[in-house]
Amino acid sequence: MRRHLIILGIALMVIGNVSAQSSKMKRADKAFENLNYQEAIELYNEILGKEDNDKAKIRLAESYRKVNNSQEAEYWLGQVVNLPESEAVHKLYYGMALQTNGKCDLAKEWFIKYVEEAPDDLRGQYLVRACDYEEELMTKNEGVYEIENMPFNTDLDDFSPMLYGEGIVYASEYKDSGTPIKREHTWTGNPFLELFYVERTKVRKRNKEHGYEYGSAKAFSNRLNSKYHDASVTFNADETQIYFTRNNFIAGKTGRDDDGAIRLKIFSAESQGAGYAWVNLEGMPFNSDEYSVAHPALSPDGEKLYFSSDMPGGFGGMDLYVTELDNGRWGPPSNLGPGINTEGHEVFPYVAYDGHFYFASNGHVGLGGLDIYKMQIRDNGEFGNIENLGYPINTTSDDFGIVMNKKGDFGYFSSDRDGGFGKDDIYSFKKSAAKVRLLVIDEATGRGIPNAEVISELTGNTYMTNAVGIVELDQKINECSNFTASADDYIENAKEGCTKELKDEEGLVVEIPLRKNLVFDLFGIVKDQTTNKPISNAMVELIPSGCNDLKSQTVTTDRDGKYSFGEIGKDCCFEIRASKDPFYLASRSRKQCTNGINESTSFKQDLVLAPVKPVQTVVSNTLVRPSHTTTVTSVPSSTTHTSSGHVSGSTPHISSGTVTSHHSGNTVQHSNSHTVTGTTSSHSGHVTYNNNVTVQPANTLSSFGQGRTPGTYLLHIYYDFDQSYIREDALQELNKLYRMLKENSKYVVEIGSHTDSRGSYKYNDRLSQRRAESVVRWLKEKGISGNRLKSKGYGETVNVNNCKNNVPCSEEEHQWNRRTEFRVLGYYDANGQFISMVESAKPTHVSVDQCQGCPF
Repeated sequence: MRRHLIILGIALMVIGNVSAQSSKMKRADKAFENLNYQEAIELYNEILGKEDNDKAKIRLAESYRKVNNSQEAEYWLGQVVNLPESEAVHKLYYGMALQTNGKCDLAKEWFIKYVEEAPDDLRGQYLVRACDYEEELMTKNEGVYEIENMPFNTDLDDFSPMLYGEGIVYASEYKDSGTPIKREHTWTGNPFLELFYVERTKVRKRNKEHGYEYGSAKAFSNRLNSKYHDASVTFNADETQIYFTRNNFIAGKTGRDDDGAIRLKIFSAESQGAGYAWVNLEGMPFNSDEYSVAHPALSPDGEKLYFSSDMPGGFGGMDLYVTELDNGRWGPPSNLGPGINTEGHEVFPYVAYDGHFYFASNGHVGLGGLDIYKMQIRDNGEFGNIENLGYPINTTSDDFGIVMNKKGDFGYFSSDRDGGFGKDDIYSFKKSAAKVRLLVIDEATGRGIPNAEVISELTGNTYMTNAVGIVELDQKINECSNFTASADDYIENAKEGCTKELKDEEGLVVEIPLRKNLVFDLFGIVKDQTTNKPISNAMVELIPSGCNDLKSQTVTTDRDGKYSFGEIGKDCCFEIRASKDPFYLASRSRKQCTNGINESTSFKQDLVLAPVKPVQTVVSNTLVRPSHTTTVTSVPSSTTHTSSGHVSGSTPHISSGTVTSHHSGNTVQHSNSHTVTGTTSSHSGHVTYNNNVTVQPANTLSSFGQGRTPGTYLLHIYYDFDQSYIREDALQELNKLYRMLKENSKYVVEIGSHTDSRGSYKYNDRLSQRRAESVVRWLKEKGISGNRLKSKGYGETVNVNNCKNNVPCSEEEHQWNRRTEFRVLGYYDANGQFISMVESAKPTHVSVDQCQGCPF
């Protein structure tokens, strides 16, 4: 029996102890869920002192993390990550605790493990890199900042300073000895936050400002301070409006969410200026009982209000938002986006006078805890690259809530770093660096280049120029750095900036000119002159001249006759040569240059190749080319002329024809007083005569129009009466022929001259032969080999119409027969063997009815 009593007693004691532990666990869980972390910590520690409880370990670790006790959080999270109930996020929190406690190498291992389990959470990826940047962040500002702990800090939380009047408004848990502490915050066990004001006075030594002296702290406003938290203020420019953070409490009423928590809200109030009471207290339109909005920050112009919130639709914990003033009302908030907000917390925004945006985050690459970052707000409202301010502004502890004067060389921030008076303390900073202004300009115009990227070799930081091409930054005294600038469509350039022998108040201007990265390319189509159809598989050669790096290049046209060349280069001249042997005569374009062009340009250069053996069509007594027609006005002439092509016993009437050009406006005066104004067509590049034969003007790419004898090309060469020497007005046409022969050095051509039927056969034969020989002689004198030239006088034997002897014809019809043509007889192959291309063919004769009543 006694044994049973002993066993029962033991059992009762055990049952009694289990019941006590279970009751304590319920109380601990309730405290944890009510955010009473101090009580939860005490109870969970008691439980774990008597038993091994996985849930208690997890919640104890989380409680220590919530109250920023990184040492205890590290210890308990180190146990939690090995529990079966452990979640991936515990690895992240463990790594963050290790990083805060200066164990970055070990922290990196746990960040890597977290990334493996949660690859979509960018926090892990950022923090993996953070340890690699630790040394850089710790040394980047060496000698730039002087940091001082403020004398008005207490042994509690003092943070979030804001300049106001001649002093500073900030949040503090401080209560003076004469004020009984009636309420404590269960999260921390400390008094609720209130707004305080401390006045500051400039100290001068040797006629120079030497910091400030600070008065005693006092409550900022009894009307604004409530029985809950009041903190984080911002003012408009004339300090007649205030925006601040407060728990959901107004007009004596407390608002709670569905779980009973009192959320944070932003309130506004007005006054007539310093010393006047704050009135018209009201909440912002985007406040809610179900989520928190906090940490307001007005832009210098008062048109935008930035703040932090955990409202639904964000990217993580607390995100940054902005609302804009529209007709006196604040509009709906906009999330600043995933480039700024992370899965962590982004809090305490601030907009400086120089256009930089500051905020604190534990989700970006940093030294640990909350770090302070800055970005440039560009003129289009977009944000530049995020830059960590580095040590000594940032540490492995929480650093946040920065504010500064208009010059940006003095200000305040908050931190819970080691060595402070209490938990969160307020620190001042003073920059001991020169202001460097980088001006990135267009080398040609001298104008600033917006959105250019500038990299400092000294710090590795990247900056973006504003709308006028300017970047402003700080650089230590007596240091030099290369600044490399780059921008779209420009060639990268670097300039050195040195602050040697400069004083803090002096500035340095570094001008970085960028040359346009001009892109010149070339494209076009190669076409058949007689059909206007594209030529496939033609060889197109780019021939550069005066170019530094550009070499001769050759491409082949595609099935649509198209070709293209890539970058040509600046200050470069070029020609294009197209060929397709032995079917077409090669053609070369005029020289074009990129010199003096200050914008990227695509050159369009179409080339027209003349077939070695052109094909013609005879239709209705008129020689035509398909798809090309035009209209010509014939104007009667009162002048009597003698035919220039041969001897005639009569002086027939000669009409005048005119064709208008849309390009060149050139006018060629013929010896028979026909005036032809030649213009390159916007479509085909040809001039069209009233006889519906399309021929090529002298200034176009392809060389010649079709001849009136099948297989030939026409030369516009005219002679004085009964003469065979070369006149000045024939030189342009002969130079074209010369260039063609130089371009096509393998071909052998025949120069054939024709007369009309008036005059004797014998005379016309001799005259046409002399004229053909004069052309050959001229070409030989220009350097064309004689074995490539054949002369042939056809007299009146090869007419292109029925204007034979005794057939009445108009002067225009006779003019058709008076012509000089050339044709390709063949070519010399690579072995020097002549290959003939001439086929037996009878001249084309066109018969017409006899003219009734003609005088001859």
